Amino acid sequence: LRLIPEGVLAQVGLQPGLWGEAGAERDRAHRALHRVQGILGPDGVLTALLGGGRDPQVQASLVPWGDERKPSLPPGPWPGRLPAPSPAQVLPEPEQVRVVSADGAEVRVNARLELSAIPAALVLGKSTVRIEAWAGPWPVDERWWVVTDRPNRLIRLQATLANGRAVLLTLSGGEWSVPTDFD
Repeated sequence: LRLIPEGVLAQVGLQPGLWGEAGAERDRAHRALHRVQGILGPDGVLTALLGGGRDPQVQASLVPWGDERKPSLPPGPWPGRLPAPSPAQVLPEPEQVRVVSADGAEVRVNARLELSAIPAALVLGKSTVRIEAWAGPWPVDERWWVVTDRPNRLIRLQATLANGRAVLLTLSGGEWSVPTDFD
């Protein structure tokens, strides 16, 4: 078996067809997306793009169809970044939750990054879901020298729930939330 390259293509986010051709279907799809963009405006058709960063909310971004697909942050390495696999969904607004122990006490993290109790359940509004498995805590302390409205320190846990959902939990400013989902 011998592989001989026939040419080099610049990375523009296009994948050649199985036999090397772009194909009429791809051309029709491009024209259709450009028409929709003409109707809805440049931000009416977006392409997902993965980039660098520690925070899953920063790693995924949307760029207008046809624009250069360049991530806002370089891909790596990022100490403190979640290991693969990346979350499947970044929620537009993190879900506010409570993480409780088997006796119903709120789970906290002390200065030594020790959990006050074993996480047993996740309380979402009026519903409670049992935590089947969890990993962490992992601290994130970035840009500690910059004063902002948003806390720069947080704690992360990954949890698998009894309903089959896998989530990332964050504790920031004393409040637990679910910013991403692994399903």
